Amino acid sequence: MNTYQELTWDDLKVMIAETTQQMKETDRRLEKLRAEVVKDFKELNRQIGGITRSNGDMAEEFFFNAFRKDKIFMNEKYDKIHKGYFYSIDDIRNEFDIVFINGKSIAIVEVKYKARPDNIDTEHLISRVERFKKFAPEYKNHHIYLGVAAMSFKRGLASTLHKAGIVTIHPVGKKMVIYDKEAKVF
Repeated sequence: MNTYQELTWDDLKVMIAETTQQMKETDRRLEKLRAEVVKDFKELNRQIGGITRSNGDMAEEFFFNAFRKDKIFMNEKYDKIHKGYFYSIDDIRNEFDIVFINGKSIAIVEVKYKARPDNIDTEHLISRVERFKKFAPEYKNHHIYLGVAAMSFKRGLASTLHKAGIVTIHPVGKKMVIYDKEAKVF
């Protein structure tokens, strides 16, 4: 038994109007949902950023405190150690996490909670030495050493840094392990 209903043009107009209204309501609900998701995503990013900054601050504090007492780096005694040493030159702000200074040497240490290739660029680290010398010409004749201190290193990154002559520092238990066998003067 077939039950077909004939639709008039007026019936189709009503159906189209209802469908259009339903689509508008769906679009409104989707827009509201999208706005809520964006808001939640921004809040999540804010929280993750806060955790990341906290981890970075904790790592910087850890390594600074470990070096602060004796001020020895690469078997050399330093007179001063600075945390968060920054300056601006050519409208570019430069910051060094830890800087050791004595009469003949400077050691610049970049600190990361977790050192990864996307947050440690060997060429960029080396280029910062020239900016440092430009900013502080009184140290231009000093030996300058570079180091990266991290709570952990992504596999392969430490050996890349070593090949470039950059020292690596990481904790193992209650001790710090400093690899400086391939360190070079910059």
